[in-house]
Amino acid sequence: MSFQSPWLLLGLLAIPLLVGLYVTSQRRRRAYAVRFTNLALLNQVMGKGPGFRRHLPAILFIAGLAGLLLSMARPQASIRVPKGQTSVVLAVDVSGSMAATDVQPTRIQAAINAGRTLIDKLPGNAQVGLVIFSSQAQVVAPLTQDKGSVKDALGTLAPRGGTAIGDAIQVAVAQLAKTVDPTSKQPQAMVVLLTDGSSNTGVDPIAAAGRAKEDHIPVQTIGVGQRNQTTLLGGRIVDGVDEQTLQAIASATAGHYYFAADQRQLNQIYSELGQRIGWVTTKLDLTVPLLAFGTIILVIGGLFSLRWFRLLP
Repeated sequence: MSFQSPWLLLGLLAIPLLVGLYVTSQRRRRAYAVRFTNLALLNQVMGKGPGFRRHLPAILFIAGLAGLLLSMARPQASIRVPKGQTSVVLAVDVSGSMAATDVQPTRIQAAINAGRTLIDKLPGNAQVGLVIFSSQAQVVAPLTQDKGSVKDALGTLAPRGGTAIGDAIQVAVAQLAKTVDPTSKQPQAMVVLLTDGSSNTGVDPIAAAGRAKEDHIPVQTIGVGQRNQTTLLGGRIVDGVDEQTLQAIASATAGHYYFAADQRQLNQIYSELGQRIGWVTTKLDLTVPLLAFGTIILVIGGLFSLRWFRLLP
């Protein structure tokens, strides 16, 4: 929570002062009562006291006053709301090297789990699709608001073949191009591309990134695996992540490049992306609600006081 006039919060210093004065007055009241020499007669004269009910009007008065003082400082709360129709295509590498176990349980399973995490973080009105790529790229799940079907499609992925990063970008952009309004200042579509290697077949990734840039579609690139280490898979050495190319793709399309060496890092990256994509943070003015709260509480406290202490019929 933030305040447009925070200096007015100094008025809240009056609250502990009022509480102290009330407690002091109650102690004095009890002290005066003890001076009555015949306590048995005092109980007969006074009868049953109001108990805790006696303190409730004062508590309500202080709470209402605190609400009014807070409202004077013009409080604001930051909330996230959907920013309109957003479309996201997950492009997942399913080349043979994704079977490596250096990222537990396997690179492909880590990618599946992270993809589901991202989908769960998207706004309810967001569209999501799934493109896979190995030696070629193909659409496994077209853009849809049925996020459950895309999560199910993720579960069917199996590693095989080469790595056609450029083809994946082209296919993903083709899915998203029809959803983009070129006059909009806010990104309405995005590609989230994950790979563990370097492009070794198909279209040049940089050329494909140029097409994404023309269509105003950012490409977020994620590299997964081990940096500066060779990986053995089935007795052969597999290529590591081509970070330079992934950084160039992200930079050319106004996206970002991320690297994950384990499942935890990958989940964190996808979770943060899911919380940003399709959401916008806005300020909610709480002045009127707090003003109403303080006023209502003061009125209720006053009515209780008038009624319980026989000032109302």
